[in-house]
Amino acid sequence: MPNTGRVNDSAEITRWKQSPERGALVNVFPIAAATMGSAGEKLTNFAALKKAGAVAVSDDGKPILDDRAMRDALRKAVRLNMTVVQHAEDTRMTVGCSMNYGPTSFRLGVHGMPNSAEYTVVERDIALARETKGHMHVAHISTREALEAVRRAKKAKLRVTAEVTPHHFTLIDENVGNFDTHYKMNPPLRSAADRDAMIEGILDGTIDAIATDHAPHAFHEKQVEFERAAFGITGLETALPIALTVLHHHFKLPLWRIVELLASNPAKIFSLAGRGTLAKGAHADVTIFDPKKKWAFVASESLSKSRNTPFDGWNFTGRAVVTIVGGKVVYEG
Repeated sequence: MPNTGRVNDSAEITRWKQSPERGALVNVFPIAAATMGSAGEKLTNFAALKKAGAVAVSDDGKPILDDRAMRDALRKAVRLNMTVVQHAEDTRMTVGCSMNYGPTSFRLGVHGMPNSAEYTVVERDIALARETKGHMHVAHISTREALEAVRRAKKAKLRVTAEVTPHHFTLIDENVGNFDTHYKMNPPLRSAADRDAMIEGILDGTIDAIATDHAPHAFHEKQVEFERAAFGITGLETALPIALTVLHHHFKLPLWRIVELLASNPAKIFSLAGRGTLAKGAHADVTIFDPKKKWAFVASESLSKSRNTPFDGWNFTGRAVVTIVGGKVVYEG
């Protein structure tokens, strides 16, 4: 899934596209801010942003809570064949919260985010997608209630898609232990029941894609009190091995479905022509992986400058060995 930054105007995208640093190591498909300053109120110029290269719009990191703004965003986007990506969090319910609401947050004395902060936004957005015929994509879904809402929307043939992160189908809030900030992210790690629902959603096809929600942080941003620590973890190097180890080897999900979740479906969701496929004439962007390769992830040896990961020391089965971008080998493991 493209890991993108939000931009507010077409000139900003144009400057990025013309930058000499925009190299061939990776393809980046910008998702533009849906509202000015991601404030959730005045919409940006979707048409100009699409012309400049934006593949979708989102205030990700912040939700669009105003009903009228979200309705107008979906109406505007559907005319341009664009997707609206929603960060489903009612921030009025999560002020001052650092983790999932449940027995673990109670034990630690930490304010918790209730499931309702996510699923009520998803349910509202699905109703608006029904009304506008727009395409609404739920970013980093984490609760069983939100998943059920997406499942119902798909049965009703609405244009609703959803993604899940590797950590939300692998970890639970109990993994926070005694204030381990490497397990602090937003949306937070949920209960075992929610985690199991994410796996079921992958297995039955309700979930369309796996996204890393990659959020690198400096050492000092995590090495503080839990409630002061930054949200987020790194995820680019561990997404594929987690998917292979957990979903393929443990739950017997076919390899073609792993490829679909990580490559083919994201390309379809954002209408990226010639991407996520090996069809003749497609862009030669290919990851070759060994699904049987056994190895251990050591954060200190990561290629990232950040080390904020809960998967340090984990043993995996499956690893990327070659990455090809635009027909050129850019990585060999």
